[in-house]
Amino acid sequence: MVQWVSREIPQPCQQEPFFYQPCRTSGLYFESIHRIGRGLIDVLRDYVGRLFGFDAEILGLREKVRELSWDDAYHMYTRPAFLQFAQIMPRGRRILAFIDLDDIHRLDQELGYTEVDRRVQSTFSVSFRRSDIVARWYSGDEIVILFDSERDGAERKMEELAVAGRAEGLTFKFAIGDWDVGKDAVEKVIEELSHQVTLQKEDTNSDSSSSR
Repeated sequence: MVQWVSREIPQPCQQEPFFYQPCRTSGLYFESIHRIGRGLIDVLRDYVGRLFGFDAEILGLREKVRELSWDDAYHMYTRPAFLQFAQIMPRGRRILAFIDLDDIHRLDQELGYTEVDRRVQSTFSVSFRRSDIVARWYSGDEIVILFDSERDGAERKMEELAVAGRAEGLTFKFAIGDWDVGKDAVEKVIEELSHQVTLQKEDTNSDSSSSR
């Protein structure tokens, strides 16, 4: 006698992506899906981490560039920024002014840095041309201005600055000179102007000593 044995015939696997194998009849299916999903999450987490990491790095670089180009204390450009402007300046003759603020270190001690910074900001808040470049040079008492005007205009602006400075209790020595862009190094011209100011200060100190 022939006995028929009932057997469940498994359904053939459907054609699915390789990462879904083995087929649905296998108990490993959901384990495979879980493993693949976990891998994708790890990849996404790594990508997002890199994305935000790069973004933070870019923001940090932008902040460093801003710090290198702008002086928050005096509200003017920094020396590195000034030199960058000088490098891209078209050829021609420009007017430079070198300023040495009087007794700035003593004022810092007597009035405090915040108050002195405010007075300098107020002094140099007079109107300049958009193409004029005002920058802090060395230490806290040296400032340079690259004028986009003739010498007469630069001299008038220096007189205006002197009036604004006296209103804030500030005085300064200065020298004005010509810079042949593309021919002379701007640092050399500023050094020569600085030397002229040093001679002015020596003459002033000599006169003060002789009058005592």
